Amino acid sequence: MSGCSTPTTFRVLDAETGNPIEGAVALATWSMGSGWPPGLSYGYTAKAIEAVSDRDGYFTIPGVTGKIAFNTPFLQVYKPGYVGWNSRRIYLGYYDADIKLARTKRRENFVMKDQDIFLEPWKNDGRYNYNSHGSFIGQPSGFEEGFEEGENYESKYWKAKRYETPFSVAERDQWDKEGRRKNRKWHKDWRMEEK
Repeated sequence: MSGCSTPTTFRVLDAETGNPIEGAVALATWSMGSGWPPGLSYGYTAKAIEAVSDRDGYFTIPGVTGKIAFNTPFLQVYKPGYVGWNSRRIYLGYYDADIKLARTKRRENFVMKDQDIFLEPWKNDGRYNYNSHGSFIGQPSGFEEGFEEGENYESKYWKAKRYETPFSVAERDQWDKEGRRKNRKWHKDWRMEEK
């Protein structure tokens, strides 16, 4: 995988129509680790950068310098009305036994280079739900530490994903009302399964 010492331009397109998507918010986060002292290693978000796609669907993540320039950032792209996209996983939906558990698969061979990103339009056909999608589009733990001082609470990505909150709450209420939460068990391979 490549790092990110030079600017990278992406174009966000509707996966069904191929039309550019304006206003998609991108969040790039670079993680670093500390292995000193031995036994007390930890990871943290060293840098976070946001960008918004223009009317032609383009956004640019500027290059970075220092140690993080050798690392490929975790890139997330979100626009209300579409399924979120990220550079590590592909959202497939949810498990019937737990609406909060996202079904995903690994995204292969992502590199930081100029490329198109295709967002799938959100479908209300039962394939997706806002609870599992909310966990999929969530920011990395401690991402706010990577912003320059004062920027984290103004995060465009955080504000955009809040669009789904009322839908997520309604789904959870319906789930509880139907009593489905009580009729589940953990499967030995860590997936939820209906009784």
